[in-house]
Amino acid sequence: MWLRVVLIVAAIGFVLGIYLSYRAQPDLLSNPNWGPLIAVAVIGVPVTVALNMLEFQASAKLVGLRFSLVQAAEITIIGSVANMLPIPGGTMVRVAALKAAGTTVKRGTAVTLLVSGLWIGIAFLYSGLWLGVSSYQLALLFLAIGIAALAVCIFLSAKLATDQSVMTRLLIIKTGLVFVDAARIYGCLHALGHLALFSQASVLTVSSVMGAAVSIVPAGLGVREGVAALLAPIVALPAAAAYLAASLNRIIGLLITTPVALFFGLQSKRGAVKPSE
Repeated sequence: MWLRVVLIVAAIGFVLGIYLSYRAQPDLLSNPNWGPLIAVAVIGVPVTVALNMLEFQASAKLVGLRFSLVQAAEITIIGSVANMLPIPGGTMVRVAALKAAGTTVKRGTAVTLLVSGLWIGIAFLYSGLWLGVSSYQLALLFLAIGIAALAVCIFLSAKLATDQSVMTRLLIIKTGLVFVDAARIYGCLHALGHLALFSQASVLTVSSVMGAAVSIVPAGLGVREGVAALLAPIVALPAAAAYLAASLNRIIGLLITTPVALFFGLQSKRGAVKPSE
């Protein structure tokens, strides 16, 4: 019962945030720019999915497993939609897939958390570099968090796997994911008619990490958008525009990935995920 309550409260908060943002700047939704919106949908989301597939393949290789692109697509897409549950759905889907493929729950959880730690480190480093222009103190804080997170991940990876080239690959993929997230937020801001700079949108990427970290709230529903709104004034962006752009980014992603996740989920002929030969 409490799971349902959390989901309802999160959804209400998310919608209320959209409403208040619209009330603050009603012109943002009056005449959307369809070009950037279409670009986010047909380029941004598919590239994000593709990078997530490569990331899962690389993370599985850390524990000696191999997955085909189709298997990786199934796991990452279902996992992204499973995050809408008030549990760490994406993490659970990945750990379950790794266990079904032959590793232990402990190692599967360790490698999944390791990849999440890389995301935290890279996102804070990336945002911190862009923040240097607007807030020197906050930039130093973000950079310190990013460096600490990456240092811990690199240390743990040495105990988890012998092939450190996989870690290099994961670092590159995660950097690409953060950059694409910045591009999607940038596109959503322009779709709302707000001509933001790419540097401003880049600072907001850390909001995705903060949203994912609050797993009790479905997919960080409202948390990601709220953090984006809090960071926006620091880089001279209206809080309402940042909240609506983050909301739009989420909605576009769900509109595209949810039907695909349902397709995979309804394939009754597919058994437990097996590693590729």
